[in-house]
Amino acid sequence: MFSKTASLMKWHVEEHRDDGTFRHPADSQAWKEFDKQNPSFASDVRNVRLGLAADGFNPYGRMSVAHSTWPVVHIVYNLPPWLCMKQCFLFLSMLIDGPKGPGNKIDVYLQPLIEELKELFSIGLQTYDASTGEMFSLKAALLWTISDFPAYAMLSGWSTRVGKACPGCAGDTKSCWMKHGRKFFYIGHRRFLHKSDRMRKDKISFDGKMEWGEAPKLLSVMEMLQQLDGVLTEYKKENLKKRRTELFDHDKHQFWKEKGISFELPYWATNLVPHNLDIMHIEGNCCDSLLSTIMGLVGKSKDNLNSRRDLEELGIRKPLHPIRKGSSLVLPPSSFT
Repeated sequence: MFSKTASLMKWHVEEHRDDGTFRHPADSQAWKEFDKQNPSFASDVRNVRLGLAADGFNPYGRMSVAHSTWPVVHIVYNLPPWLCMKQCFLFLSMLIDGPKGPGNKIDVYLQPLIEELKELFSIGLQTYDASTGEMFSLKAALLWTISDFPAYAMLSGWSTRVGKACPGCAGDTKSCWMKHGRKFFYIGHRRFLHKSDRMRKDKISFDGKMEWGEAPKLLSVMEMLQQLDGVLTEYKKENLKKRRTELFDHDKHQFWKEKGISFELPYWATNLVPHNLDIMHIEGNCCDSLLSTIMGLVGKSKDNLNSRRDLEELGIRKPLHPIRKGSSLVLPPSSFT
């Protein structure tokens, strides 16, 4: 209804410059691939491109530590980059109340939203365009979701809590269970290096082995659908009682927990990047871990007795193994100390 805002909704085509510089989601390969797969939708520049962001927070601050409320927010990407993230253009489409997070049941809450998105893509809604003074059929599409790593598992259906947690490597993720640290750690990162890179031959600095493996191939959404159709038909309720490490050790495709409700959208199977990880959380967690380890903060450092005992258990990095002196264990200083 506001002519200036209506004009700005066409910015991603009329004023955006496609010169190879990444300034806006319209510069991404995922956006361009969506236009190729849905030419009728892309033909009208006024059709709305949406992103869905979800995360949990505690509205009571420090008054209650056992509460998790989940807002589901939509971002409008038609607008220029200096406006699309402004609060006035963010739409709170849903608020999932606590006291606990929705977990794997988030699809139940998203059902009405998905039904509206299906209708907005296929039928549209008669809307007045104040910039041209005419009515038109407005359509909308959800390009991707944005979340942190735990919420990624809820929205995508891929488990991020066990040995195959990496969304990119999926079933080809290389991991190992740490006996003393009581968690998985991930190896095989040198697979992504060039074949002639000298670090592939470095045994001492890594897991004691040379790495000649190929980088895992990214799965297409259609390949994911084939895995989902073949796996979840045999998923039994009684298996939930077993340890995940026992249940999923043998079949690399058994890490799918469910088929996400987003697949009900007619275009979702062809989306190039259906789910995105929130870089803010990743930067924060990595920065905290790195600084805490370098500064030797007790309780937060990753370089502790359990990690040193795991190195000893694996038989790698012998200079870092704990040394017994009398009744106590002494940790040799790390290279960064």
